[in-house]
Amino acid sequence: MFGLSTEFSEDEWKIVRARIEAMPNNMKLSIGGFRSLDKNELLQHIDDKDEVGKLLVKVHFNYLRSFKEEAKTLPL
Repeated sequence: MFGLSTEFSEDEWKIVRARIEAMPNNMKLSIGGFRSLDKNELLQHIDDKDEVGKLLVKVHFNYLRSFKEEAKTLPL
């Protein structure tokens, strides 16, 4: 569906699962061209390690990397 062939470590899957678990229960995420998913559906895709789950891991780690890079530019 999304054409993701990236493999992720178990730790990466666990980190993203923990981040989603920490989100409010009424949270929904809209994935362009797919549909809105509630928290339980997001967790199921992570557990299934399917294409949507892979996309979630990729997006979360892209966000964390960009956050880290931006933080480097801030004065201490």
